[in-house]
Amino acid sequence: MNKNVLLSFFLVLSSFAFGQVKFHEMNLGSKYSEQELTEAVENANWCGYYHESKNYELHFDDGAIVKLKNKAQLLSNLNNSSMADRCFQNISAKSENIHFVNSSGWIMVPKEKIVSKSNLN
Repeated sequence: MNKNVLLSFFLVLSSFAFGQVKFHEMNLGSKYSEQELTEAVENANWCGYYHESKNYELHFDDGAIVKLKNKAQLLSNLNNSSMADRCFQNISAKSENIHFVNSSGWIMVPKEKIVSKSNLN
């Protein structure tokens, strides 16, 4: 019995220690719980958004702010040592978009609907 408890405890700690965490910091807003926001961020593919030296900043519709890990922080994690250089950029450290989490738990960015003018007048 004690061996099973110890093994379970070790497995839980191992999953936290070796699990892939994509963000460095999270400030909650008024709409999403910590779990909802964490799951949405962790399930998203941020390749191309990671900054070389700064924590890329994402803003959400409820005021939440999430800062993704930078290259050094990601590569210090054993699970991310094989990330391609194309996943990193040094141009922007902050998204100009306002993100939201949809009912399926995916992070979305609302886009304006562009209506083309008709040539028939």
